[in-house]
Amino acid sequence: MSSLKLNEESCSAFGRLVLQHLKDNPHTNMSQLAKQVGLSQAGLSWICLERNSPSEETARKIAPILRVDLTKIARLVYENKLESLARLSALSYSVKVKQAWVTRKVPIEDAIAGLNAVFHAFHYVIRSIPEVEKPTDFQIYKQAYEVVKRQFLRNRILAEKSNS
Repeated sequence: MSSLKLNEESCSAFGRLVLQHLKDNPHTNMSQLAKQVGLSQAGLSWICLERNSPSEETARKIAPILRVDLTKIARLVYENKLESLARLSALSYSVKVKQAWVTRKVPIEDAIAGLNAVFHAFHYVIRSIPEVEKPTDFQIYKQAYEVVKRQFLRNRILAEKSNS
């Protein structure tokens, strides 16, 4: 039987995948799933929470167990990281207009769309690279996240420094 100590409201989208797997497989509990992945129950519970996410290594181990494509887990992980920035009110774009910096919040939906667009752009750019030399989708999502995050935060930091 599965005794869930996590609730869906406190979980990231990745965490909700884990909870759904446990609901769909009542013969498996969080402790057993954690052991299959090579984590403690507390460790697995921790990466299921909104503010956390699995490493690529953990995602690789858990994807086949959950019967979920690793690319989907990577997307969920990096979308969650953007959502965490949004919760901190750190998703904003600043631009200099007529000698003054103007800062506007970026809607999370737009940030996520941007993340996925950059991910697809990376795929387009590396399409002719031999498979054995290509980065994983997890690595590409990480790079896409860094590009998007840097763009939002860099301009904001410049505006804050300029206005000080």
